[in-house]
Amino acid sequence: MIKHLLFYVLLISSISAFSQEQTGAKPIVLADANNDLNALAVSPLKLKRLAVAGWNNEVLIYNTDSPYKLVQKLIGHTAPINAIAYTLSGNMMASGGSDMNIRLYDSMYKFIPLIEDLNNRHLAQVTSLIFDRTGKFLFSGDKEGRLMLWDVLNKKAIKYYMTGNTINDICLSPTSANIFIAHSDKQIKVIALAGGKILKTLDGHTDVVNALAISANNQYLISGSNDKTARIWDLKTWKPTQVLKVDSWKITAVAFTDDSKYCVTGCNDGTIYIWEVETGKLVSKSVYSDLNIRDIAFSKNNKLVYVAPKLKETTDYGVRIVPSNIPMPIVATLTAKLISPAQKSLDSIIQIRPLTKQDSIKYKNILMPKATSKNDNSPINSNENTGNSAKLDSAIIYKTPMNQVPKKK
Repeated sequence: MIKHLLFYVLLISSISAFSQEQTGAKPIVLADANNDLNALAVSPLKLKRLAVAGWNNEVLIYNTDSPYKLVQKLIGHTAPINAIAYTLSGNMMASGGSDMNIRLYDSMYKFIPLIEDLNNRHLAQVTSLIFDRTGKFLFSGDKEGRLMLWDVLNKKAIKYYMTGNTINDICLSPTSANIFIAHSDKQIKVIALAGGKILKTLDGHTDVVNALAISANNQYLISGSNDKTARIWDLKTWKPTQVLKVDSWKITAVAFTDDSKYCVTGCNDGTIYIWEVETGKLVSKSVYSDLNIRDIAFSKNNKLVYVAPKLKETTDYGVRIVPSNIPMPIVATLTAKLISPAQKSLDSIIQIRPLTKQDSIKYKNILMPKATSKNDNSPINSNENTGNSAKLDSAIIYKTPMNQVPKKK
C-alpha cells in the first residue's frame, strides 16, 4: 500500500514539474531583421508599436497586432544599437548605440537632431536609455560609467555624472528624483539626480547586475544578475522580497507585466521564466536553446512575451514572440445583477444533477407562474389570512400599489 502511495506521489510531482518546465512553443519570428538584436521597446497601448534594434544598425518598427507588419525602418546609427526607449505618452522615442550617439524621433518617427557638444557627450558606447515621466528629459548610460541628462525640449545635454563603473542598465525611481543604476561591480546604486550623490546601494547580488525594471505600481524593482538570481526589491524598505533562482548562467533581461502581478526573467541560454511577484512562485519555464536573450518585454494584454535574441546556431534573425503562459482571468459573460433568482435556482439544479421530471414539476411555477385567483388564500392583503403561510413549492406574486389615492368616504 505504501509503495502504491509513493508511486502516485512521484507521478503527480513529475506531472506538476512537466507543466512548469517545457520546451517552448514554436515562436513567431518577425521578418526583416538581418542580424542579431540587442534591444526592444513596447509603445503605449494606443500606438500599438514594437521597436527593435541590434547589430544591423537599424531600428525596426512593427505593428503589435497580428500579422505584425513592419511599418517603419529607421537608419542613421553607424554601429550596433544597444538601447531603445519610448516616453510614457509615446510621443517620442530614442535609440543609443555603440557609435556613442543618441538619436531622437517624434511620434511619426521623424528624426530630431541633438545639438552637438564635444565637452558634454558620451565617449563610449551607449548601453541604456530611459525618459522621465514627463518626457521632457532623457537619461543615458554608457560603458565607461557616464550617466548623462538630456533636455529633450531644447535638444541638448545638460550635465553628466561619472559613476565609476560600466552602466549596464538604468531605471528611474517612482518620484523621478533618484535613479537606479545596474553596475558591473555587483551593486545597484541609488543616485540623487539633484547633486549626483549616491544615496544608497542595494547589496545582495554576488556577480554583475545586467538588467533592471520597475513595476507599473511603483512598488517593486527587479534586478537580474550573472549570479543566477533575480531579486525583487520593495521600494519602501529597500529590501528584497523575493530571490528568484534559475538554472541558467546569466539573467540578461527582466520585465514586469502592466498589472505588476507577474515578472519575467530572460537568460543567455534561451530560458524564459515567468514568476508571481507577490509569492515568487514559478508560473512557467520555457526553453529556446538556440537563443541568447538580450532584451525582453510583455505585450499589453500579458498573453505574449517579446524577445530580442542573439542567435547561437541559426541565422533565422528576428524578434521572437512566444506565449507568456500566464493564466488569464475568467471573465463572466453575465453579471450577477442580470441573472434572475429563478435562473439561479435552475442553474444550481442543473449543476448538481440532470434535470428530472420532479424538478420540472417543482419549478414549473417559477418558469410559468399562474395568476392567483381572487378566491385563493394567497396573502395579497397583509391584513387578511395572516395565519396562512405560502406553500414551499408555490410561486406567489406580491403586488404593491404605487401612489395609490385614498378613497373618499
